[in-house]
Amino acid sequence: VVGQSGINPMEVFGIIILLVAKAVSNLGHMEAFLVAAVVAIACGLAGDIMNDFKAGHILNSDPKAQWLGECIGGLVGAVVSVGVFYVILKAYGPTAFGDPDLFIAPQAGMVAAMVGGIPHLTSFWIGLVLGCLLYVANFPVMTLGLGVYLPFYLSATAFLGGVLKLIVQKTNPAWDREGDGMIIASGLLGGEAVVGVIIALIQAIQGMSAL
Repeated sequence: VVGQSGINPMEVFGIIILLVAKAVSNLGHMEAFLVAAVVAIACGLAGDIMNDFKAGHILNSDPKAQWLGECIGGLVGAVVSVGVFYVILKAYGPTAFGDPDLFIAPQAGMVAAMVGGIPHLTSFWIGLVLGCLLYVANFPVMTLGLGVYLPFYLSATAFLGGVLKLIVQKTNPAWDREGDGMIIASGLLGGEAVVGVIIALIQAIQGMSAL
């Protein structure tokens, strides 16, 4: 999935296990959220590690050093992420998540909708059958599915990126093979996240200073 789409849909695996757990047990809403969270984080970390090892293989990195780095990064990330969420909550408040003007959080919304069970069984079965048929027809069904349920601005941005990549491949194949475009795209993606956290931190500090 990660290799085909370039996206790690960890919440999808969380939803699958969540539905199975709800079907075979009598979990409450909070317990169901915890199950989905543990599975999603584990799948997300596994997908990230696989991507990192792919990059390490290309760059001839030492696998042992990578394992050590992954362990350190996982532990540090678990601590830092708590602080980041605290800053975001202080800056924007708990109602910001799900707000279309702030944090749409479509993945969180999907998990929340599934906690009480599948809301629309007919739509679910239609999507399941259609997805299986498209997969048999060798259609990139995961990419299509992500485009359907992600917000339009995310899907449109990914589409424009794909169009730009296609144009570069046709007009300057050598530049595309060198991987410069991937480096630029990765820098933009990572930089956007870092800038967002910095802005939230500034707003949180300003909010606490006003108290």
